[in-house]
Amino acid sequence: MTIKGILTLFQLLLLVSAAFHAKPPANAEELQATAAFARLKSLTGDWQSVGPNGEHSRLNYQVISSGTAIMERFTSDALPHSSGSMITVYYIDKGQLVLTHYCIAGNQPHLRATRYDPQTGELDFDFVNGGNIVSGEEGHMHSSRIRFVDQDHITSEWQFMQARSPKFTELSQFTRVK
Repeated sequence: MTIKGILTLFQLLLLVSAAFHAKPPANAEELQATAAFARLKSLTGDWQSVGPNGEHSRLNYQVISSGTAIMERFTSDALPHSSGSMITVYYIDKGQLVLTHYCIAGNQPHLRATRYDPQTGELDFDFVNGGNIVSGEEGHMHSSRIRFVDQDHITSEWQFMQARSPKFTELSQFTRVK
C-alpha cells in the first residue's frame, strides 16, 4: 500500500470514528442549530459583492477543524489597507450555534444564533459578550443576519453599536464565484 493510500485510509477511519462518537441533537434548539450549521457549510468557497460606491468585497468560507467550525474571511476595498481582513468563526457550543467575529475594531464580539427560518433562509445572531469589550460602550458588531437567497446568492447584514446605540449597518449582497 502506498503512503497516499495509508493516509486516505487513516482519514476515512477518523471520519468513521467521529461519526460514531457524534452526539445526536437532544432538543428542538439543538436540531435548529445543527440545521443552520449545515446550511452555513453549504457556503464553502468564494463569494463577491459590489457595494453602492463600487467597492468590491469578498467572502471565503472554509470548513475547518474536522468539520466542527466554519471560518469566514471578509476582505473589502473599503477596509483600511493595514487591516487586511476580518475573520468570523461559526461553531456549535453546548447545542447552540455561535460565532466569534475578529474585527478590525480590535475586539472579538461573541454572538449567538437566535433564529433560523429554513423557509425564508434567515439566520439571526445577537450579541452575548466579547473580548476587549468591557463596558459595552466600545464600538462593536452587535448583531448579524445571513439570508440564504439561493445556492449562489446570500445577503449579509451586520449592525455596529457604539455607546450602546446603533452607529451603522453594513448590508451586502454576495454572489458565489464559479
